[in-house]
Amino acid sequence: MNTAKNIEEQLEDLTTRLLEMVNLYCCNDISENLVFILSDISKVKGENFFIQRRNKNKLNKKTKPKNFNEAILDLKEIYDSIYDINLYVYKAEKHQTIIDIRYFLKSNLEPNFVKTIINNPPMLHCKIAHPPYFKNDDKKFDANWELGSLRYSWNMFWWRAAYKYKQLTYSVPRE
Repeated sequence: MNTAKNIEEQLEDLTTRLLEMVNLYCCNDISENLVFILSDISKVKGENFFIQRRNKNKLNKKTKPKNFNEAILDLKEIYDSIYDINLYVYKAEKHQTIIDIRYFLKSNLEPNFVKTIINNPPMLHCKIAHPPYFKNDDKKFDANWELGSLRYSWNMFWWRAAYKYKQLTYSVPRE
């Protein structure tokens, strides 16, 4: 059972699992020098995924990374009001890996639903966001794709071109 007392142990295990997933699916070399940023999921606004990602990156760039113990202390302060905790790799660099601990507060849920989960501990997840062009084949992708690298732009160009080509071939009436 997750409790504020064992959140440190739970997040250590979750971080280990996240890094294993990144090593399995991403082409980046992951540094063992880990720092953490905390972000409230509900503060990211936008009409679609692309705008939300851009806004999330703007917020994350302004956030000063913390060591594991500092991040745990901050989480413990708000632990009872957290509904969900998600760990993502925000940025993988040679000298450090920045882990984004995203949380969703119970106060952002519907009041009737909050009544049913008010005493529940937060759910814990680790996730890897994959780019839209990614297919579940044996290729690995760049863990930093959400930051808009040149490789990402190139892959998105070809992905959009393939999408438009498919739209054209399916929309042309055949006789």
